Formats: sequence, structure tokens, C-alpha cells
Amino acid sequence: MFFDRQNEQNEIFQTPFLNGLLDAQDTGILVVDKDCNILLMNTVARDHLGNENSLKSCRGGFARIFPSLCTHCPVGKKQTADKEPSNHEMLDEKGCHYSARYCNIEWIDKTPATAIFLRNVNDERMTLEKLNSFAYIDQLTGIPNRRKLMEDFESISEKIANSGAAGLMAIFDLDDFKTINDSYGHSTGDIMLKRLAWHFESNEAFRGHLYRLGGDEFVLFFVVPAEKFSSLDECRSYYNEILKETLHSYSLPNIEVSCTLSMGVVFFPWQGKGFSELLRKADIALYKAKGNNRNQICYFDEKDDAAKKFKDLFICMQPVLTRDCSTYGYKLVDQSQDLERIDSSLNLNEFNRTIDALSLDELESKELYFISYSNQLLSPQVAENLPKNKFVIQIQLAGQPGEADLRKYAELNSLGYLTAFSGINKSNASPEIFRVAHYCLFDPYETDIAFRRNIIALNPSIQFIAAGVDSERDYETAKNQGYALFQGYFFKRPSLVKMTKEIDPLKVNYLRLLKLTSTDDHVDFQEISSIISSDVALSYKLLRLLNSAAVGLRNPVSSISLAVAYLGEVNLKKWIAMLALRGLSEDKPFELIRLSLIRAQFGEMLYKTILSKRNQTHVFLVGLLSLLDVVLEKSKRDVFREIVVADEIRDSILTNNGAFSGLVKFFSDYEHADWEKVSEFAAENRLADSQITNAYIASVKWYNDLIELK
Repeated sequence: MFFDRQNEQNEIFQTPFLNGLLDAQDTGILVVDKDCNILLMNTVARDHLGNENSLKSCRGGFARIFPSLCTHCPVGKKQTADKEPSNHEMLDEKGCHYSARYCNIEWIDKTPATAIFLRNVNDERMTLEKLNSFAYIDQLTGIPNRRKLMEDFESISEKIANSGAAGLMAIFDLDDFKTINDSYGHSTGDIMLKRLAWHFESNEAFRGHLYRLGGDEFVLFFVVPAEKFSSLDECRSYYNEILKETLHSYSLPNIEVSCTLSMGVVFFPWQGKGFSELLRKADIALYKAKGNNRNQICYFDEKDDAAKKFKDLFICMQPVLTRDCSTYGYKLVDQSQDLERIDSSLNLNEFNRTIDALSLDELESKELYFISYSNQLLSPQVAENLPKNKFVIQIQLAGQPGEADLRKYAELNSLGYLTAFSGINKSNASPEIFRVAHYCLFDPYETDIAFRRNIIALNPSIQFIAAGVDSERDYETAKNQGYALFQGYFFKRPSLVKMTKEIDPLKVNYLRLLKLTSTDDHVDFQEISSIISSDVALSYKLLRLLNSAAVGLRNPVSSISLAVAYLGEVNLKKWIAMLALRGLSEDKPFELIRLSLIRAQFGEMLYKTILSKRNQTHVFLVGLLSLLDVVLEKSKRDVFREIVVADEIRDSILTNNGAFSGLVKFFSDYEHADWEKVSEFAAENRLADSQITNAYIASVKWYNDLIELK
């Protein structure tokens, strides 16, 4: 009902209260009957009519001002009473944008009518367009930027993965562009880039396909239905004719320098399906073009892919902790640690491109990353672009370093790099090494204690890291030997002497919530709401989590009962389990929470691609609860005697024959960089290495979005 009171029409609509209420709205409101006669309109709606405000019919006035008003209006259409309210956007006769909402109602005499709400959204659209422009448009050239390229690729990535789409990704830049910047200034270079973008956009073949990566690097991205081409050769032949139009000499009036163009091209789905993979391969082809005297197009070929270590790549981040178990940084461990192979065969001219290929630019956190040394770190381009406050260069000493090695290490220092040395022993522990070292890694059990103690005591300016610390005994031993930092997973195992620890009364609510949400039974929303509402801190944490960008609810939630109902059963189980884990782990190393959350998301992302009849709704909780015994400092069996969870979850964590027992083992193998066992898991579940790597990095990024909530 639009109105409940059964008064005469004139008596109702002539009251000052109702008139004032309707006229205070910034939305035009009118009500029409089945014959389009106007029964009601407020001041905003009346102002639209101007001199025609005496008109009684909507068709004679509003339909002229809003040409598409009648197109969407339910008046006169069948079953109008059963239709839900509908929203449409339309233009008025002056070209302004309006939002029109239609609602079927009953008029005061019970006859059907339609209420129409017209709101001017022109300013909102302009604001959104400006925000969209800043987010997705390169402000110099006016063409889409890298973020827009990634989103456009994501929108068709599933089709590419299923070979339902084909096309190319081509990276190109201007040869000798640096000469223009150096000789004529960056303002001239900017004009050159704008002219270049205009030239491409004015060509119908390239219009809508051009993106700017940054600097003078651009991307062409074409996609068509896969059936257009029967083979890679046919695809290459088709696009070769189009791309030949790019090979011109580009210059500006009144300058003597001209630029040619070099381009690297990769075709999908034949040569790759993922965004990072395609971008990397196009980049390899681009540098092949650069190496072949420039001014040409080079197509990616598998034999040119010297960066083979990326083809079967796994990567994980092993934590480095302080003495109080707070996170200091991460050791980056990849599948290939063969330094000679990396130095001799990695064919990417800038080391930051290697980082980009690994998607490390997406791993945003304040901690340091310990990465393996590469000769490319010494190139001027890398030294200029690699953030020195982000990475520590780890160098493995195989023997006594020679003079050339020492000069190389000193050069790293002079360029501003922090360095970490491993493999130090009595034969190579020279003063020259300790003069260029910021960190040293030792295995507490490899060399004699006296040697380690002496080295640590004589070098107070160096931070010493105990590597491979995987038990509490290792941790205590290393701590007693004077180490400041500890790399390993010693915090993942509960101490036997703490197995009977009682749960803090303030944490009982977390356990109660876990019990209510970790079974196959339907959850009791009312009881869950009651538990949360009774605990102020718990209510705050839940609402903060729900209203965060990581969860992504459209509208803020301020009611506990509404939040619980809004999430629904599946999401409620996830978020309650996360909240409980955070609450129960408040006095534990935060790495424990990080590992549990990454496991949960990592497993869920992997099982979206695994063809299995297993109940995948349990995957997230299996990962999240797999370290619960450490959190509660109890044995696993005691934990699951206290907390009733779904049989599939319990059996997967406690036994080797549960539905997801292999996944729990996989988590541990992956974290410890046991790549042989990881490969076995991938083969058993028909997972590509790239799927595992991409899922891991996406899970770390997802975790980083949550980190602000701690």
C-alpha cells in the first residue's frame, strides 16, 4: 500500500504535512493510474513540466520530457500487480541522466496504480566517470592503463583457459626514446607519447586495443572467438598483416631525433593462458627484437624462453621471526636455487621484470624479502628500480670467495643493497665477508658452537639468522647461541608441557562459536547472534571484519543479527572461524594466523580447479583449523574432542585417509619447499604448476588485504 488511511483523496493530499514531506524530496514523485492519468506529483516533478504543469496525463507531459519513460513503465502491461519494483536509467530531453524507479501500488480506493520516482543522477555519473578515469585511464595519453588491461584480461580469462577465445598480447616501446628525453626534455617526450597514442587510436585496426604499461611501454591486446583460427600459424598470419602497420619512424616537428618501434608478440591460448605468463613471454620476444637491431616485430618462440625456471615454478615465503616471535621478513624460496643456471640463462634484461613475472609487485607488506643473488642485480636499470628497502640479497658461499667475488659484493653495498650470506664456515669466514655483510645465516647444528659464538660476538653490527629452526628445541638452542632472527616453522608445533593448558574464560565464546559453525548441521543464527552480542569486543571485531574491503559487502552492517543473516550459512562459517582463530591466537606469533589463513584460501582456490565430487565447502575450514592444536596448545585429538566439527574436516586433519588429508600434507610440503612432493600432489590432482603458483600468490594478496584488521 502507498497509503494506509482511507480518507478522501483531496483531504489527504492537501494536508500541509504530506505536501511538505513530498516536496522536501530531491526526487520527482508522481503516481499514475492504469490510463496514465496523474493522481499525484510533488513539486520536483511539477517543475519538470514547467508551463505544462496543468496537464493531467503523463503521456502528454512526462513522456515527452523523458522519451523512454513509457518503454519501461509497467502501466497497461499484463500482470503488473505481480511485478517487482524496477529501476532504469534514462535521458531527459536535454540529455541529463535520470534514474527511474517504478513501483506497482494500490491507490487509496484500492485501484491499481504506478508510482514513478525520477532522480537526477547526472552529477553522480560525472563523479563516477572521473573516478573511473583516474583508476583506469592513463592521465598522460588518455588510453587505458595497466590496471584496465588486467581487468579486461580477467573478464575473458575463463574463455581463454577453456580455449573459447584466441588472440594476442604484444608489448612494444620506442627505440631511442631516452635520447629524446635527454636531448629535448621530458615535456617533449610526453608530447611524443601522446602523439604515438593518438596515431594508434586513429587507426581503426588498433582503436580500443591499446594500453599503456608505463614509460614508453605499451600493450596491444586482441581477442576473438577461438573458432576464428584453426591453428597458431593461421592466427600469426592474420595478425602479422595488422601489426606490420606499426613499423614506422616516429618523430616530432623541429627535432632531429626519430624513434622506431620494437615489439614482442605472444599468442593465446597456444603459447599461454595466464596474464603474467603472457606478459612475460611477450617481454622476452620484445627483448629479442631489441637484441636484433630493433625496429622489428619478434614473435615468442619456446626455444627463446631461456627463463625456463619460470615454466615449472613454485614459490613460497618462509617466515623470519625475531626473538619475541614477531615477523621480521620472509625468505623467498623458489623451485630453482641453481645460482649458476640463473645467472647464465635468465634472459630478462631487467631484474624488476623477474619480480613482475613472479607477481611480487602484488605482495604488499612492510616486511623484508630475502631473495637469491643474480648477476642482473648489478645492472644500472635494476639498481635504479629495485626498491632497496624491500629486498635483502642472499648470497650462498660455495667456497673461499676470490677477489672478483669480493669486488662484486662491495659493489652491491655501494649500490645500496642489503646483503645476507649463507654457507659461511671456518674456511671462508674472512674479515672481508663480514665487512660487506648485513646478515649471516647459520644452521645451528652444522658447525661447532664455539665457532658460531665467536663469529656472533666479533660482529655486533651484523644480524645473525638461525636457519631451519623447525622445533621449539631448535629455537631455544639458537636463542642461547645469541641469534637475533630465526627462519623456520618452530611455532607450528605445540609444546608437550603445555598440552593441558586451560582456555582463558574470555576465549570461551570463540570456542562456542567454532562448535556452532564447524559441523554439517544447519547453524543456529539466533544463538550465534546472542553469543556475539553478549561480548562487546567480539561484536566489534565481527562488524569490523564484515565491513572491511576484504569482505566486500556493498552496504555497511551495524546490526549483529543482520550481519549474521546477511552472510548466509557458508560465508558465516568461514568468517566466524577466521574471527575465532584470531581471538584464540592473540598471544601467539602472528605468523600462526597468517599461515592458517593462507592455507584456508590457498586450498579453496586450488579446489575450484580440481574436478572432484568432494564437498568443497569444507576446504576453507580444513586449512583454517589445520593448526588449531598449536593455537590451543593441546593435542589434535583433544582439540577435536572439545570441538565438534564435520566428520570430513576432523578426519582430514587427524588421519591420513580423510577426504582432504592429502591437502593438509600438501600445505606442510609447500611451506617447507619440498617441491618434489608438491609436484606429486599436482600430478595426482591434474594441477598445472602455474595454477598452484598463481593460487598461492593470490592467497598471500588476499591475506594482506585482511592484515589491516589485526
